[in-house]
Amino acid sequence: MSLTAPRRGVLILMSTYNGAAYVGEQLESIRRQTVTTWTLLVRDDGSSDGTVAILDATAAADPRVVRLADAAGNLGPAQSFGVLMQAALDRGARYVAFADQDDVWHADKLDVQLQAMAAREQAVGPDDPMLVHTDLSVVDEHLHLIHPSFLAFQGLGSGGPALQQLLTQNFVTGCTTLINRPLLQLALPLPAVVMHDWWLALCAAAAGEIVRVPQSTALYRQHGSNAAGSRGRARAALEAVLRPVRWWQRASAAFADTVAQACALEARMEGARSAGRHADALATVRDYSRAFAPGTGPLRRLQAVRRHGVRPRSAVRYPLFYYARVALWSNGRAADRTEG
Repeated sequence: MSLTAPRRGVLILMSTYNGAAYVGEQLESIRRQTVTTWTLLVRDDGSSDGTVAILDATAAADPRVVRLADAAGNLGPAQSFGVLMQAALDRGARYVAFADQDDVWHADKLDVQLQAMAAREQAVGPDDPMLVHTDLSVVDEHLHLIHPSFLAFQGLGSGGPALQQLLTQNFVTGCTTLINRPLLQLALPLPAVVMHDWWLALCAAAAGEIVRVPQSTALYRQHGSNAAGSRGRARAALEAVLRPVRWWQRASAAFADTVAQACALEARMEGARSAGRHADALATVRDYSRAFAPGTGPLRRLQAVRRHGVRPRSAVRYPLFYYARVALWSNGRAADRTEG
């Protein structure tokens, strides 16, 4: 059954930074959506090229495109999207989608996402925090196909409960994401996180639902200036073999960030209205994050991750390395990172 027009209204958020080479093409793909009742709210994160001029020219031609001007300067992608998310909340947005500056959307992207959201909300009610995400086609800078599935290319198949995977590894790409207002309310204010899309996925998995749509809804462009990109699992595995020390150090630093993020999630869930309905998820997050508190030993940490099944599922990050990282954890890192 088709959605009615008022329920199709969606606020799209885009953060730009020196994206003049590609942002025009992305803007046009959004304007070609079969769902037309949208507003695109764009925040530029301090570009020094012609990005802002392109945004303003598009806004002048299409009143659905609005540039959010502020004096905050360069915040980085996660916090820039945090500003946009707060603006979406203040504007009363019911549904929020996220766009990267350098991709190209399929014309039915919003329609696919909204249909999936409507179907699930009809089943469980509109008050649960909800996130819908899709797959992507990985392409090069000229839009030539690299791989038809980003999730397969990265080895990000889900092999268990979403929360247990998301505590240490993200499989939700922001530019494929549609969320509802209850999730937006839960996720804000945005703490210090690895990335906004990961945080949204964690909040949804812990206190609501994640709906995965397997089809690709956009071309995920890879080029030399991606803020986040797709290296592919083969290339990641090769790096681990050729530069094992560097790989270990980088992976350990990233792991420390995920622990800090888990601690932030515990704090957020403790105060969430829906925490009582998600007691099992709260217990998992609490037990996992507190296993990394100062004074805990490697055995307790290993017991916690094994008890709750927390580990990455990709083919590249073998559990053996993950468990070694857990055992060798230096107490205090999570606390240090969350206080900043």
